[in-house]
Amino acid sequence: MPNLVSTDYLLSEQQQLLLVALLDTLIPASKDGTMPSAADVDFKYYLSMQAADFVADLTSILGQLDPAFPDLSLSERCDQLTEFSASEPQAFQNLLSRVYDCYYQDDRVRSKIGVVTGAVFPQGNQIIPGDLALLDPVIENASRHGYRKT
Repeated sequence: MPNLVSTDYLLSEQQQLLLVALLDTLIPASKDGTMPSAADVDFKYYLSMQAADFVADLTSILGQLDPAFPDLSLSERCDQLTEFSASEPQAFQNLLSRVYDCYYQDDRVRSKIGVVTGAVFPQGNQIIPGDLALLDPVIENASRHGYRKT
C-alpha cells in the first residue's frame, strides 16, 4: 500500500507533490511576493467543501503528469501543461476553472486585487426591522415581477 498522507481525499505523497507543482505552475506567486501562488491557497479544502465532484478528474489529471514534474523548471512544467491542454482540452479547462474559482475566493488574493473581503452586507446598509418599504418597487412593478397581493 502506498504511503498515504491524511487528507479528506486520499492523495499519495507523490500526488500531493504533483498537485503543489501543478498549482504553482498554473498561478505562480508574483515575483515581489505580494500575490500568492495557487499552491498557497487551500485547494484541498476547496475540493472538500465546494468541488468534491472534481476529485476523480483531478486524480486522473495528476496521473497523466510525469512523476518528475515537480522537479522541472517552471518553463518545462509550462511546456508539459501546454501539451496536456492540447491533448485534453476539456480536462484542462475544468482544471483551470476549479483552480481559478478557488484562487479568487481567497481573501488575500481578493484584497490584493481590490475586492472587498468578507460578507458584503451590511457594510453600512442599515435596515430597520419591520420596515417593508424596500418592497415598494416590487409592488409597484407587480406585473413585471410576478408579485401578487394576498
